[in-house]
Amino acid sequence: MRLRAVVLALVAALPAAAEEAPGFRIDYARLFAEHAGEVLRPAPDLEVLELPGPVIVRRRPGGIVGTDQSAWGAAGCALTMLVQTAQVVQACPDRFSDRERSGIDAQLARAADFFARNTVPRMTPGQRDAALHHALSDMTEAAGPRFRAICADPESAFVAFARHIANEEGQRRMTQVFETPRLPVMTPCL
Repeated sequence: MRLRAVVLALVAALPAAAEEAPGFRIDYARLFAEHAGEVLRPAPDLEVLELPGPVIVRRRPGGIVGTDQSAWGAAGCALTMLVQTAQVVQACPDRFSDRERSGIDAQLARAADFFARNTVPRMTPGQRDAALHHALSDMTEAAGPRFRAICADPESAFVAFARHIANEEGQRRMTQVFETPRLPVMTPCL
């Protein structure tokens, strides 16, 4: 199965794939306040903030969307996917080698560190650890029944995706995602 199809299946089946991982938030009001002099107003009811990365944040009366325009994709989305992948690994430990489990743990730690350093406001190590614990707990409770089916399926796309993230190619890809400091937005989410 192609990786993109696996990712799309993961996004569709597990909760919160299109939302920030619980506990990991960007304070957009503060971001716009801190960059007030840089905000563009190209149309009524539209404010645009262009940030390094590059990331473009658009604020309208209906909400705020941050779009990562880097070559590697949205770091906030990658964090959410890694939290969900860690959930699969925790739910199905016998489906993964020690090396694969430690690879996922390392990727998740890197993603959480990146988010903590680049969000607004920055997170302390204690806040980062609490947010990660909260995200893992929240998503486990929400997806519990699905995990039993995932673990029992010998052809599980979720297990295949987790293995991909844990292998050398997946680790190189995640290193690239988290290499360039930028606001860890969710869009585009794979």
